[in-house]
Amino acid sequence: MLHITLWLFITLGLASCASKPPVQVMAEARAAVQSVRVLYASDEAKRSQTYQHYQSAERALKEASEALVAKKYAVAKQKAKQAKYQARMAAKLKP
Repeated sequence: MLHITLWLFITLGLASCASKPPVQVMAEARAAVQSVRVLYASDEAKRSQTYQHYQSAERALKEASEALVAKKYAVAKQKAKQAKYQARMAAKLKP
């Protein structure tokens, strides 16, 4: 029951943000992913266990960009936040 209530609030929150493009959130996500991209450029870094966070960040940013083009602003905002979080995790956990 708690999960249903939580998802309802998240959905309503995202729906309220759906009227305009999430420009600021997208910019923050792009900057976060770009700053981590340098850390994972080497082949050695690609073999690290934390590389999955970087890959998730790149994938979420790509999905956010696609959603933005499709004018699915709520999805774009959610994916951009996910990309930003994953990029931070990749930076934090980088050996």
